[in-house]
Amino acid sequence: MKIAFFVQHLICGGVENSLLSLVKVLKERDCDITVYVIDKRGEFIEKLPDGVDLKEIEIPKKIKKYLPVGGTKIGIRNRIKDKKFIQALGILLKHFKSKNEFAELDFDFSKLKPIEEEYDIAVNYHMHSPFLVRYLSEKVTANKKYTWIHNDFTTTGYHIKALEEYLACNHGFFAVSDQLKDEFLNLFPEYASVTSIARNIIDVVKIRAEAEKFYPTEYQGEACAGIKLLTCGRLEYQKGYDIAIEVCKKLKDEKLNFRWYVLGKGTEYKSIKKKIKKYGLEQYFILLGVRLNPYPYFRNCDIYVQTSRHEGCAITIDEAKALCKPIVCTDVAGAREQLRDGALGEIAEIDTDSIYENLMRLMLDERKQNEFSECLNRQGEQWEYPFLSIFEKNDKI
Repeated sequence: MKIAFFVQHLICGGVENSLLSLVKVLKERDCDITVYVIDKRGEFIEKLPDGVDLKEIEIPKKIKKYLPVGGTKIGIRNRIKDKKFIQALGILLKHFKSKNEFAELDFDFSKLKPIEEEYDIAVNYHMHSPFLVRYLSEKVTANKKYTWIHNDFTTTGYHIKALEEYLACNHGFFAVSDQLKDEFLNLFPEYASVTSIARNIIDVVKIRAEAEKFYPTEYQGEACAGIKLLTCGRLEYQKGYDIAIEVCKKLKDEKLNFRWYVLGKGTEYKSIKKKIKKYGLEQYFILLGVRLNPYPYFRNCDIYVQTSRHEGCAITIDEAKALCKPIVCTDVAGAREQLRDGALGEIAEIDTDSIYENLMRLMLDERKQNEFSECLNRQGEQWEYPFLSIFEKNDKI
């Protein structure tokens, strides 16, 4: 089976992590896999399984220079970070001149060469990339085409209806949570018969083995003797770190003994650092950067916290569940399914007060923490993935 996956890049993120897990399973089934990226960058490149071919989509230099992968805001910030100030200015100017709703499609698409290689299956693994939605439709040849839905449409404001003409090439759509499926079918009821659920693949055995490899040095010492909170995710507005810092300040004001550790990097790093300093939280809200093995941090924290403004189905929640950690999560897409409406963790509204109240209550209730952990350990999540059948011969969605 010859399969091509298309994703924006391989940075340390949930979509990319999910893709790695899927590719690993398919590689073990002797599939011939190629992963195409818009930008060949990211920490996860080195985590691709042996034998998986990684290719960068061929884009003319003049186009790529001003192509804002992930949208105008992220495109500009990435250029500034790389000290490509002229390119950043060029993207900004194009944004103001553009009449196209999607900055990623604001160029002559006919100048892109189609991929010569033909595939049994081609997958756009991220519907929220307008570039990949159109690219799969017009530049890729495959017997079957599928698209994965990893994020919601309501809170993100992603106008997928404007890309409707490019969706017709797909033989099926896969959403990572029930809520995402419902949102998609509310927009496109005509695809009801070919839209299914594809839960993120969680390699529980691997996660638990990796979690045992070391005890984080950052967790050691008298200064770290209190409750250890952990959040893992890119430092972006979506993840709600500005809200988390407000919550952290309220917890500090209550004189609670804790440290809140954060794994990840991103374009909001400077603004987050500035807010940490403003509130005097340097010893309380601690940015650790990226760790290619984050699981010892999960295993040895006391409570896992997710303060996102939106998600599709946060893979970090499933990872925390695999390690039986008490969880506080905002009420984003997938959260109620993952935490069984609060039976497996606390679900807060997406605001400072609600997160603070739920988190503080759990921090002060060791019995409740133990109940959540024991419940996760007892119930043993059934990790089944029927969607994998599409990657077999004579597949049916």
